[in-house]
Amino acid sequence: MFNSFSIKALKTILILVISVTVFSCKKETTLTFSTTSILTDNETVVEVNIPKAEGNTEAAQAINRTLENYTNMALTVDSANTMQPTIEDNITAFNASYSTFKTEIGKTLLTDLPSWEALVDGEISFQNESIICIVMNSSINTGGAQGIFNIKFFNFDATTGEELQTKDLITDVEAFTTLVKKHYDKELETGYEASNLEPNDAPFSFPENLGFSEDGVIIFYDRSSSLSNDPLEFTISYTIANKYLKF
Repeated sequence: MFNSFSIKALKTILILVISVTVFSCKKETTLTFSTTSILTDNETVVEVNIPKAEGNTEAAQAINRTLENYTNMALTVDSANTMQPTIEDNITAFNASYSTFKTEIGKTLLTDLPSWEALVDGEISFQNESIICIVMNSSINTGGAQGIFNIKFFNFDATTGEELQTKDLITDVEAFTTLVKKHYDKELETGYEASNLEPNDAPFSFPENLGFSEDGVIIFYDRSSSLSNDPLEFTISYTIANKYLKF
């Protein structure tokens, strides 16, 4: 009787230990994020708000490196200077570039030089056990008629932090391209009615990178080189896109 009870008790304890261990492993492999926020307002105005993967795992470190690299590249506006290793260093370099430019151009200007501004922002648009999609955007104004704007979707393997490419996300790229083209044409028909543009002003090409949200696959074109200069964005629902996705 005692032995039977002991065996049952040991089995129960073993099941509990295994359950706790499995739960802990799942919890550890689910990345959580905070926000890196930096605001400097001196001669220039620089604001950075980007996601930061918590923990010291390789996945967290890989994701953070990619997002920080995007930020650093956006802040490197002076071709005479190389990109610095940290965001703070690149903000310092951004300020120094403005000071140098202000000194040189100030010799010929009769008015004060407008302050330079830089904004780098990011947010998680989709996350599950397989992938993490983060959309990053930057706006850099160094006094020109138009600022420099950029939007990019980064898709990461949730386990390794490796950046995923289209071939890693889509089962049949050719078939999915046909699907995107169908939606693209439909979107442009509506857009052209409003803007009086001709279809040849925006020839189709597959987007450089795909985004994901709770609603579906995000297709985004910045169209900065088109005559309209307006971004084009639409979402293909998962009910349609799921059969092409690897996750």
